[in-house]
Amino acid sequence: MKHIVTLIALTFPLHAAPESRSIQASFYCFQYAPGVQSLVLPDGAAGESVRLSTANIPPAVNLTLTGSDALVFATGDKTKPAARVNIPADLTKALIVLLPAPAGSAEPYRGFALDYTRDRFPLGTYRLVNVSQHPVRGAIGRSYAEVKPGGVAGIELQGDDGATQGVKFEFNENGKWNRLTETRAAVRRDRRWLVCVYQDPTTRRMNLRSIPDRDYPVTQADATAALSE
Repeated sequence: MKHIVTLIALTFPLHAAPESRSIQASFYCFQYAPGVQSLVLPDGAAGESVRLSTANIPPAVNLTLTGSDALVFATGDKTKPAARVNIPADLTKALIVLLPAPAGSAEPYRGFALDYTRDRFPLGTYRLVNVSQHPVRGAIGRSYAEVKPGGVAGIELQGDDGATQGVKFEFNENGKWNRLTETRAAVRRDRRWLVCVYQDPTTRRMNLRSIPDRDYPVTQADATAALSE
């Protein structure tokens, strides 16, 4: 009986090797943290670095995750962590959104990952991200979404390609809806947009920023029609 127990123990190792997986990751920096405008990618990317941008979404890079679903990015000197981002297990293509962390945080950035696949973030869609402390709602033509603080929602454009539709975004403060922006935009199904709603830490004003997907060229007409602060 003693030999049987020993055999069973040898059959099942105490520590299984962690599985690894590869993902594609794109980055958008909502606002630069002081002195940190690039990230060194973690092991598995050969020490590659990414230059952050607050104006567009740079091309994707390949990342390897081993074991934990948390990715730790370093600052330029590679010794100090810059951000720690959890990557859900079902993500194969991620858009990592970075924001300056509150004063006293261990890393200069805090961040989160969105599903950046065409299935979950299709063309002709606005992905509305609310990083403020107020509820937000947005309407583009007949499409509508309401997002709680920290939430994410999609607004899929309806209507004929090229049709111009009304656009309106609002935030709720003390039970009252206040206008963020109101404009017009054309229905386009050959690109997608990331829309971030935030509160300026200095002025305390609520603002909105719209970033078109860099995978698709943006004409001057598109830029004029895009949402602006």
